[in-house]
This record gives sequence, structure tokens and C-alpha cells, in this order.
Amino acid sequence: MALVSIQRAVGLLFVFFFVPSCFATTRHYYIAAEDVTWDYAPSGHNLLNGSPIPQPWSLQLRWPKSRFIEYTDDTFTVTKRQPEWLGILGPVIRAEVGDEVVVDFLNRGRSRHSIHPHGLHYDKNNEGSLYLPVAKGGQVAPGGRYTYHWFANAASGPGPGQPSSVVWWYHSHVDAGVEINAGLVGPIVVTAKGKAKSDGSPADVDREFVASFMIFNELGTKPAGQFYAMNGFIFGNLPGLTMKQGEKVRWYLLGMGNEVDLHTPHWHGETVTDGKRNTDVIELLPGSMVTVDMLADNPGTWMFHCHVEDHMEAGMMAVYTVYAQPARACPVAFTGGDFWKHPENFTLTVKNTSAKPIASLTLTSEMLVAPQDLRRPFNAEWSSTKPILPGQEQTLEKPGVPAASAQSILGWVFFPHSVKYDDGTAWHAQSEGECFDVIWRDQQHPDLPVLPSRQIEMNPD
Repeated sequence: MALVSIQRAVGLLFVFFFVPSCFATTRHYYIAAEDVTWDYAPSGHNLLNGSPIPQPWSLQLRWPKSRFIEYTDDTFTVTKRQPEWLGILGPVIRAEVGDEVVVDFLNRGRSRHSIHPHGLHYDKNNEGSLYLPVAKGGQVAPGGRYTYHWFANAASGPGPGQPSSVVWWYHSHVDAGVEINAGLVGPIVVTAKGKAKSDGSPADVDREFVASFMIFNELGTKPAGQFYAMNGFIFGNLPGLTMKQGEKVRWYLLGMGNEVDLHTPHWHGETVTDGKRNTDVIELLPGSMVTVDMLADNPGTWMFHCHVEDHMEAGMMAVYTVYAQPARACPVAFTGGDFWKHPENFTLTVKNTSAKPIASLTLTSEMLVAPQDLRRPFNAEWSSTKPILPGQEQTLEKPGVPAASAQSILGWVFFPHSVKYDDGTAWHAQSEGECFDVIWRDQQHPDLPVLPSRQIEMNPD
């Protein structure tokens, strides 16, 4: 009987301590360090007021940088598409408490690099930092590879009073100051045990964003080389911060840099909570990491920026958009078009998605010349007086533009202005941009849930 009791006790201990580990996941990432050219303002404009980027920053916006790029497998041939809003940051590395994180790292840069994680548990060979005593993963030579093994233990996840997930930095740490300034940085998100979706993201939020605040230094102390950037973008050029009304949105805020990098992220239009207070300004020091939640309940396009005055003047500003669900169905859809293969003659295919025959219609077009740069062309209107039966398509034609000009446009945006039906009724747009579709030059480009603000230069004088 005593032996049976001991066996039962051992069995219970096994179940208690080891069975939970069976539910842990190994999350594998394939990340390369690569030398790139980075553009701090792809539009060339201050997209908060429609004016050109001011001097001295406009003198040179494109600079040599280094980035962490994620691939789909260990061949490092197919890049993994990332959210536009990540900008210069490397991919989000995710884990649920109890998971192992394995990173296959390939150094395609010209210098030695590594990956050092904050917050995760590791041994010396997986620290990714170069100093005495030297360990295996402390540096990877150009062209070399190393596989890092990290573990998300209880201390890696949220603490008491924190949200269900928290953010940490990762960055290269061979010559850390130089490499961080070069752009070799990225986020790690760790979700509490039992609170993650299958991909490791928190189950109790609808949308997540990572926002880093850092002054990149390209020319020593010269003002022309000081870029006050949010995810590597300045003056409103950070794209993709869109959310649906009613969503719970988690913001992961990161600070990095030097003693001048004292940042105060501030949201217009909404407040956030860190679990202990409601606020609309968060304090960030270099190397800091903060997680806050927002209920996106106020539709509109709102400013998101650092509230330090000289940082605002230097362009550490962006916008985010809370959009509402469409109140009514669209009368037409734009199912295709040719704007790049034969740019001298534009064609657009329109489909009647309503239940009534269309007698005539007028459309408005706009163009995206950069991810956040929406402009209206000189000749924006399209029209048709030919009938379109329900479910049928019609192809419209219009003179185009020179081939060189066509290639500078990322996407053409279309939306109906008015639709007249055979029965004498009509549909009219109730707001600018209602029922829009985008036809992209890159056919794999993800759809936009809402358009950025159309650029109209504002003159304070």
C-alpha cells in the first residue's frame, strides 16, 4: 500500500509540474539583419498640414540604415509581409508564458551583429551581447548564422495589475549604440499564460500597435541629421494606424536613444489606461517599455505625437484614425482597371451591386502617391450614361498619363459621387470617400479599411 501511495504521489507531481509544459509552444522566427536605404518621409511632405518637409530635414530624407527583416523559412528567400505601421522596426516576436522562442538569425550586413532580447530568459550563449566573457551568440560575422533559444517564463509576462500582454525590446548588441541608431531594433510581446490566441497575441484585445519614439542621429549633432521619428517616420508619414469604432486597442510604447530621448506620447481624441490610471500622455525614457489600452469610441482622424515642444517642431508626429462601420450598402463596386500596363489609356471596371438598373453615374478618383499621401488629380471625375443592369459590369475609359508619371502612383482610389436609377431614384454620397475602392499597383497590397486625409496645404497666414 505504501508503494502504491508513493507511485500515486509521483504521478500527481508529474501531472502538476510537467503536463502544463505539453501545452507550451515553440515559436520559430527567421530574421536577417540587412543593410537598406531608409526614407524618413516617403511622401516628401509634412502630411499634417500638406506642406513640404521643412529644412533642415528636407535636405536629405533617405539614409543608409540596417534593419531586422523576417522571412518565411530558413532559406531566407521569401520575406514575410509586415504591418505598414511597424516602419523601421523588426518583426513582432511573440510568446505566451511557457513558450520557447527560437530565432534563426542570418547576418546579411557589412558588420558583425546579434540579437539581444529584453525580458525573456536565456543562457549565456543566447544572450546576444558581446562583452567578456565572450559567448557563442554574442556576435555573428557578416554572412554568418546563429540560432537563438529564449524562454518566456513567468517573469517575462505581465505582472500584477498589468494588461494581459506586455512589450519588450530586442536589438543588436555588438556595438549597441551604433546598431540601435542604425535601426536594428524590434518588439517582443509576451502574453499571460492561457490568455493568448494561437499566434501568441492577447485574446482580450481587438487590435495592437507598436509605437517607438527615438531621435535617429545621422550627422553627429548637426540638426539636418537629427530625425525625431515614430517607427522611423517623421511629419505624419507613419502609415496604417487605423481602428474600428468600438474596438479595444492595445498600444505598445517603446523609448530608445540618448539623454535627449525623453518622450511623452500623447493621443488626441481618446484616452488610455495602464490598469492603474486613465491618461492621454505616457512618459518614456530611453530603453523603456509601456503597455496601455484604448477603447476606440470616438470616430475621426486624430493626432498622435510626442508632446515635448521641440520634438513636435522637429516632426515627431503622426495621426491615427477611428472609423465607423458603413451605414449603408454601396451601389457599385470597382472590380478592376488598367493604370500601369497601358498608362496612356486608363480603363476602370464598374459593377452594379444594387438590385436596380443604373441609368447613369458619376465617380470621383484620387491617387495615393505615398502610403499616407492622398491627392486629387486635376481631372478627377469619371462618368457614364450607359445603363448597367444589376450584377453586370461596365468598363469605362479615359485618357491616361505618361508612363513615368504612372509608375509614381501607388494606387488609384475610386468612389461613387452620384448614381441615378431607371426608376428615377438616386444615390448620392453623404460623406467624402464613402464606398471607396483602391486599385493598387502592387496587386498583393492589403486593402485599406479607411483612407488617409486628402492632402490640402494649410497656410496659417
